Amino acid sequence: MPYTHHSHSGSYCKHAHDTLDSVVNTAIKKNFKIFCLTEHVPRLDDAYIYPEEKELDMTPNSLMVQFNEYVKHARQLQEKVNNDSDINTKILVGFESEGGINNEHLDMCLKLRKDINAEVIVGSVHHVNGIDIDFDQETWNIGFNKYNGLQGLYKEYFTLVKNMINKLKPEIVAHFDLIRLFANIEIIDDETNKKTKISREQRLNINIENDWPEVWKLINESIDLIIEYDLAVELNSSAIRKGWDTPYPKDDIMKLMISKNVKFVLSDDSHGDDQVGLNYQFVMNYLIKLGVKDVFYYDIQDGKVVKKAVSLNELLNDPFWKINYPDYTF
Repeated sequence: MPYTHHSHSGSYCKHAHDTLDSVVNTAIKKNFKIFCLTEHVPRLDDAYIYPEEKELDMTPNSLMVQFNEYVKHARQLQEKVNNDSDINTKILVGFESEGGINNEHLDMCLKLRKDINAEVIVGSVHHVNGIDIDFDQETWNIGFNKYNGLQGLYKEYFTLVKNMINKLKPEIVAHFDLIRLFANIEIIDDETNKKTKISREQRLNINIENDWPEVWKLINESIDLIIEYDLAVELNSSAIRKGWDTPYPKDDIMKLMISKNVKFVLSDDSHGDDQVGLNYQFVMNYLIKLGVKDVFYYDIQDGKVVKKAVSLNELLNDPFWKINYPDYTF
C-alpha cells in the first residue's frame, strides 16, 4: 500500500542510478500503491550545471531535451502500468522544482506544469539565491558566510520556501528544512578525543521558536500557506540515509505542523532501485511517536488528481511491511 511522491532515476538524473524502467519495476515488486515520477526540471543557466552534468558536457538546452525525453518515457510507462489490471501500482507523472535560484526558474515551472499537464509538482528549494545548499559542505558554507551565519541563512532560505509555495502552489512541499542537512560543525568529543559532528543549532543551544522569532515567523507563514492552498508536506525518508535519525522535517517543525493539522504524504526521494521505500519503517515509527493518525496520498480518479487519506493503523497492517521488512515490528 505505501506511496512515494518523490523519485528519481539514473535515466534522467545524473547523480542517480538505475533506469526509470527499473525503478518503476522495483516499486511494483515492493507493492507500492502510488509511485510518483518527479525528475528535476532543467536549470536555465550554465552556472547551475552540476559537476556530473559538466563531465557529460551538458548544457541548459540539453537538460531541456533530457526533461522532454523523461516526460515522454514517463507517460509511456504510466499508460502501460496504470492500464494493467494485474499491477497494483499506479503511476503519477510530475517534476521537482528548482525553487531557490530565481523567479525565472519558478516561471518555467509554472509553464511546464501546463505544458506537460503534470499531475504533481514537488516543490523544492535546493538553492539560496543561486547558492546550492544541498550539494556539499563546502558549497553550503558559502551561503553560511554570505548571510552572516546560521540565522541569516535560515531566514533567507525560509523566505524562499515561502515564496516558492506562494507562487507554485505545489501539491507536495518537499524536504521542508533541507537547509539543516549541512548545518553541522566538527568538534572534539571530550570522552573519545575524536572528531564528531553536531548540529550548529545544538552547538549554539538554539531553539528557533524562542531564539530566532523572525525565522520561526517565516516557518509559520509557510505552513499557513500550505493549509490555505490545501497542499501536503512530504515526510522524506532520504534524510535518514544521509545521517539523520528522522525524516525531513525535524520534530520541532513537525510538532508545529501537526498542531495546525497539516496533511502529510510519504516520500523516499529515491535515486535508484535500492532507495525505493528505504527507511520507511523509521518514518512510520516517527509518525507513531508524534501521534499522527492519518497520512495522505495523491491518486488519479475519474481523470482528476485527488488527495486521499489513509489511517496510520490501516497503513501499518498492510502486507508491505512483512514483504519488505520481515524482521521489523512496530
